Amino acid sequence: MAATLLNGTNQTVSIGPGYALRTPGFTGAAELRAGGTTATTRASVRGLDQGMDALDAALAAADVSQVRLIDLTLKPAAAGGTTGRSAGAAAGDIELEVPDLGDDTGQLVLSVDDAGALHWHLPEPATPTATAPSSGSPSAPSAPVSRGGGGGVKRFRIPAQVAPPPALASDSGTQRSVLGLVGRKLLKVLVYPLTDPVLGAVGEHFVGRWEDKNRPYAVRSFTPQDYQGAPAVRHTPDTLAALAAQGPALLFVHGTFSTSSAGFGALPSPTLDALHQRYGGRVFAFDHPSVSVDPEANVRWLLGQLPPGGIDLDIVCHSRGGLVSRVLAETPPAPGMDTARARVRRLVFGAAPNNGTVLADPDHMVAMVDRLTTLLALFPTGPVTETLEALVTVVKVIAHGALKGLDGLASMRPQGEFLGRVNAGTAAPADYFAIASNYSAIDTGLRGLVAGGTDLLLDTVFGEAGNDLVVPTEGVFQTNGSSRFPLDAGRVLLFEPREGVSHTTLFQNEKVSQRLLAWLA
Repeated sequence: MAATLLNGTNQTVSIGPGYALRTPGFTGAAELRAGGTTATTRASVRGLDQGMDALDAALAAADVSQVRLIDLTLKPAAAGGTTGRSAGAAAGDIELEVPDLGDDTGQLVLSVDDAGALHWHLPEPATPTATAPSSGSPSAPSAPVSRGGGGGVKRFRIPAQVAPPPALASDSGTQRSVLGLVGRKLLKVLVYPLTDPVLGAVGEHFVGRWEDKNRPYAVRSFTPQDYQGAPAVRHTPDTLAALAAQGPALLFVHGTFSTSSAGFGALPSPTLDALHQRYGGRVFAFDHPSVSVDPEANVRWLLGQLPPGGIDLDIVCHSRGGLVSRVLAETPPAPGMDTARARVRRLVFGAAPNNGTVLADPDHMVAMVDRLTTLLALFPTGPVTETLEALVTVVKVIAHGALKGLDGLASMRPQGEFLGRVNAGTAAPADYFAIASNYSAIDTGLRGLVAGGTDLLLDTVFGEAGNDLVVPTEGVFQTNGSSRFPLDAGRVLLFEPREGVSHTTLFQNEKVSQRLLAWLA
């Protein structure tokens, strides 16, 4: 279909049957394409092939289909138009209308901007039927809104921020402009069934059922041969008892949305090989559901697999896995929680939210999913498709308004009940170490991801606080209410902004390998 010109006013412009845009303050053009990924689409997102391939596979696995692709080019409208916005404005919202497919179908939009940042967009809440506005009313709905199918529409509000010219980041040597044209966006219009034939209706318990099927509990081998995704040996209480009799063991505990292979797959093979030799082959990993259940439930399951006589453990954990590990190390033995079975000696926190992350608050969960989706697309490390599938599943549930079944995410809320209880608990005898990063969004894709208004360096979620795009930097090792924190500087590996290490790229860094081998000597 030929491109449709956009007029920069509050007028709704049809771009194809059932699809329309309203772009106050921005002119440009929009082209509506049918169907899923094509060769043309691939050419448009050249440079993200690996990440997009993984995302496409994750969408398919989550039963999400792309029904339309909108290729959109925007530029600020000339001053003096009906919107009152100046020609120099660089931010605003556009509104996309798509056909409402009825009560049995969920609908989402995924945008890819010209710098490569990905954002999920949920439908605007249904409102009572409203009268179409006059041309001078920028905030009023532009057409009646229907709650169901039969010719109604769903609306999506999408930030129309125009990206900086490529010269802004050229000196860094790390710029990545994917679409190659300032102010260009791809809008992927996605649909999915609201009832899964196996898991049932998307709702409060949907993620729990999904994790039961796709993220079952397991204590698995973690060898240089199988740690990146090859079939692994599933340990039993008997095999773990045999390992415990031979000496201390090393346990890897992954973070939210992830698995052991995805979370630690970027760790260099020589590093894991050296650790295996050091621990006499007694290295294993804990796979567990991380979104629908809290860390205490994870620990209760794990303790049931450990030998009654106990096992000496050193732990390397990532992200929310740090909270699982702290419950294991710090909780006094009690009925149903026999933590005496795990004698934790040393614990290495990799980007752990020991003081929480605001991204786990309900208002910011989509921002967390945006960041992780973009990180895995721009910088894929290890088997990312399985993590992306979990992210897509959670977006479906959030779009349906079912936040009560996300106890694993709620455990990371800074003011939440779980984290308050952990940080007020009993001090552990284990030695604690930490790896944290203060990431600076020098890459254009990540500039777009954390941009706020016209300040492309301002992270509106964390404010001025340093962070790795998911977890506050100092929250990994500084004061949080627990007597075990803050950690001494000699026990902390801190990446500076210029080093470009984000939440998902810690374990591929050579400095991390060096510290692991030093701390776990």
